[in-house]
Amino acid sequence: MKTFFIILHVVAGFLALAVGLIPMLSKKGSRLHNTTGLIYYWSMVIAAVSAVGLVLVSPITDGRLFLTGVAVFSFYLCFTGKRSLKQRSSEPIRWYDWGVSGMMAAVAVAMAAYGLYDLSMIWVKGQFEPIGILFLVFGIFSGTNARYDFQKYLFPEKSKYGNREWFFIHIERMGGSYIATFTAFALVNIRYIFPDASVAINVATWIMPGLIGGLFIGRAVRFYLTKFKMAIQ
Repeated sequence: MKTFFIILHVVAGFLALAVGLIPMLSKKGSRLHNTTGLIYYWSMVIAAVSAVGLVLVSPITDGRLFLTGVAVFSFYLCFTGKRSLKQRSSEPIRWYDWGVSGMMAAVAVAMAAYGLYDLSMIWVKGQFEPIGILFLVFGIFSGTNARYDFQKYLFPEKSKYGNREWFFIHIERMGGSYIATFTAFALVNIRYIFPDASVAINVATWIMPGLIGGLFIGRAVRFYLTKFKMAIQ
């Protein structure tokens, strides 16, 4: 069973990485954009499910738990990014919208709490390990996204992009899911590329994809804000 989940996860992950850039770079609304976007979405679903399956059938380690959190976050971003397209036509918020955002909130709280626990155990271990900080930061960041969802569901008038909320959330969430997927890929493979990598290189592998990808997403958002002559509410 473990081998099955590994193969499924690797194949789906590679497919998502290979296809994911195409909808970002292709014309919005084109057949190429829509088709590759759909392939990317279902690849992400399979990758997330298989990641959870691996945790259930494998020994639990800090690294595997963190990567599972990244997989859940990637799925959450991908799901809410795709759902935003449906909500452009004033589709009501469904129970599964609440469910997925609630799942993300629960995982975020668990990761932040585990991060705090790990940091509190430094004096017992006798050495500092960055994994606790990563759990804490990731938990806070992903929880902020879920919190925004709840606010939007309850008070849609407070959406920061107004009647174009669906458009910008689609860009932010789908782009964010690709960054999270690339980060997980880099983390798993960095040890094979640099077997004797220092702590600094490993930490950079955790952080740099998000920083660089975030800059590109921010640039895209600013471009369309200018194009639509909008200001964030």
